[in-house]
Amino acid sequence: MSLTNRDYYRRLAQRTLDEMPPEDRFSGEDAALVLRHRELLLGLEERLVQLFYDSLYSHPATRAVFREGERPERERTLREWWRRTLSGPFDLDYWAWQAYVGLAHVRRGVTNPMMLGHAALVARAVGEAVREVEGGALAGAVSRLMATVSALIANGYHEVYLEAASQITGQSRSLLERSVEVALSALEAKAQ
Repeated sequence: MSLTNRDYYRRLAQRTLDEMPPEDRFSGEDAALVLRHRELLLGLEERLVQLFYDSLYSHPATRAVFREGERPERERTLREWWRRTLSGPFDLDYWAWQAYVGLAHVRRGVTNPMMLGHAALVARAVGEAVREVEGGALAGAVSRLMATVSALIANGYHEVYLEAASQITGQSRSLLERSVEVALSALEAKAQ
C-alpha cells in the first residue's frame, strides 16, 4: 500500500465520514450555505491568514515546526486551501484531500493537538465574523466544516502512523492494533 495512493484516501475519507454523527458532519445544506456566502467568506481571507499564522508563530511548540523564512509559503498554502474550500465541490475527492493532510502533518511534526486547536481557531474566528448571517446558520456550517476537516486530518494522521509502524515492524495492522489493546489493558491494570 502506498501512502500517496488516491484511492486509499478516498476510502479513508468515506470511512471517516460514515463514522461521524450526521449532526456533527458537514452536510449538503451546509455546502449550499457556504457557497451562497462565498464572497463574504473570501473577504475574511487576509484576517484569517494573519490570525492563523500569528498564533502559530507566537507559540513555541507550533513555531518549532516551521523552517526559517517559510511563513510566506505556508500562508500561500492556507490561502489556496481557503479558496479551494470556498469554491466547492465538497465531494469525496475534496474529503480525501483533507485526509491526506494527515500525512503532511506526520512528516512536518504537526501534532493533532496543534491541528485541532487551529481548526477551532478558524471555526471561532469565522463564526464570530458571520454570527449574524442567516440567523447563525453560516457560523454553524463553518463549525461543522472545520469539525469534518479535523476528523479527516486526525484520522488520516492516525492511519498513516499505523501504516508506517506496520511497515517498519513488519507486523500486520491487526497485530499492531491488538498489541495496543493488550498494552492498554496492562496499563489500566497497573494503574488500579
